[in-house]
Amino acid sequence: MAASNARQVAPGLSDVPETMLWALHSRASEAARQDGILTDPDCVRIHQSIDYDFGRQFGTPAGSLAARAVEIDRTLARWIARHPDGTVVSLGEGLETQASRVDNGRIRWLSVDLPEAIRLRERFLPPTDRFRHIAVSAGDPAWMDAVDPSRGVFIVAQGLLMYLQPEAVQTLFAGIANRFPAAEIVFDAVPNWFSRLTLLGLQQTPHYRLPPMPWGIDRDEIEPTLRRWLPRVASVAFLHYRTPRGLARLAARMVHHMPFLRHGVPSLVHVALAPDAFASNIVQFRKNQMKTLNGVIDAATDNATSGNDLAIAAGQVIARRVALGVAAAFDPMQADHAEFGRMMPEKLEAFSAAGMIMLEQSSQAGWEITRFASDEVMTTAQATLAIATCSNPVAMAEAQGQFAIAWFNRATSNLFAMGLLALGVQKAAMVPIQQTLAANAERLGR
Repeated sequence: MAASNARQVAPGLSDVPETMLWALHSRASEAARQDGILTDPDCVRIHQSIDYDFGRQFGTPAGSLAARAVEIDRTLARWIARHPDGTVVSLGEGLETQASRVDNGRIRWLSVDLPEAIRLRERFLPPTDRFRHIAVSAGDPAWMDAVDPSRGVFIVAQGLLMYLQPEAVQTLFAGIANRFPAAEIVFDAVPNWFSRLTLLGLQQTPHYRLPPMPWGIDRDEIEPTLRRWLPRVASVAFLHYRTPRGLARLAARMVHHMPFLRHGVPSLVHVALAPDAFASNIVQFRKNQMKTLNGVIDAATDNATSGNDLAIAAGQVIARRVALGVAAAFDPMQADHAEFGRMMPEKLEAFSAAGMIMLEQSSQAGWEITRFASDEVMTTAQATLAIATCSNPVAMAEAQGQFAIAWFNRATSNLFAMGLLALGVQKAAMVPIQQTLAANAERLGR
C-alpha cells in the first residue's frame, strides 16, 4: 500500500472516532518493543506522525488491543488462504493497518468509517484500486453496494459494535446476512458490567473518559443471541487473546478457568454464516422428505381402503353363511354341506399363504436393515476422516453441518423406507385373504 510522508498531523477527533487513537497507541507501543508480539512498521510510523499526547490521554498500554489484532490477523490469514481473491471489509477501521499485515497481493480490502476518520486515514494510507475507502457509518448499507461477494467476503468489526445501540447491532448483522449469506465475521464485544460502567462515565485515565458503550453482552449470551438474530448461522467460535505479558496475562489465564468469571470478560467472536449450498440442501431435504412422506401416506391410505373393502366383503360372506347356518338348523337335510366343508380348509389356506408372504417379506426387511447399518458405518468413517482433516474450526463446522444434514436425511429416508416396506408387507399379506373372500362372495351371491 502506498503511504505519504506526513509528519505531526493534528487528528482533530473526539468522541467515538477518537478511540482509533487509543487502538493505534496500543498496537504501535507493542510493535515498537523488541519482544513485541506484533510486527507493524506502518503502525509505528503513523503513531509517530500524529500530534497527540497518547501517553497522557491513554496511559501505558497493557497490549491487549495489540493481542486482539494479532488473533484477528491469524484468522484472516487462514481465510485468505482459502479465498485468495476474496474481499475483506473492515468496519470502523480507523487507523488500523491490518491490510498490510495480511495482504497476499490479490485480496481486495474495503475500509468503512465515518468521514472524519477516513480523512485522517487517507493522510497516511491513501486508497488504491485494491484497497478502497468509503466514508459512511457501518450502519449505512451503502458500503454493501461496494462489495463484490463472488469470491468470498470476510467482515471485521474491531472495536466498533460496543459503541452501537443493541438494535443497531442486530440490524447490521441482519443486513450482512441478507446481502452476504456465505460471509464470515469477526467482532469483539464487552461484557454487560463494563458496558454499564461506561454509561455511568468510566475514566481510562484522569484525562480521558471512555465513550459510552451501549451494547454489552456476556460471553455465554453471544451464541444464543446470534442464532436468534440470524437463523443461518453455521458456527460461532471464540478466539482467545490475552495481554502479552505480566500479571495481567496471569490474571486473564486464571479467569479463563473460572466458570463464574470467564463469561464476564471481553470476547472476540468468529461467526460463519451458512452458505447458499447449505441452505439449498436444507430446502431440498425438506422437499425430499415431504415427497417420501406423501408416498407413505398414500400407501397407508391405500391399505386402509383395501382393509375397509376387505371388512365389507368379510361381513357379506359372514352374513350369508349365518343365513345358511340358520336354514340348516331348520332343515338339516337341505343344508349346503359342501359350503360348510370348505370353510376351515380355505381359511387355513388363505392365512397360511398370508403367513408365508410375511415370512418372505420379513427376510427382505432384515436384509434392508443390515444394509442401512452397513451404510451408516461407512458414512460415519468418512465423516470422521473429513472432520479430522479440517484445517480450522469454520471448515470443521461446515463439514459437521453437511454431514448432519446428510445423516438426518438418510435416517428419515430409511425410516420412511421401513414404513413403506411394512405397508407393502401388509398389502401383500392381505392379497390371498382378499382373493378367498372375493371367491366366497361371488359363489355365495349366486
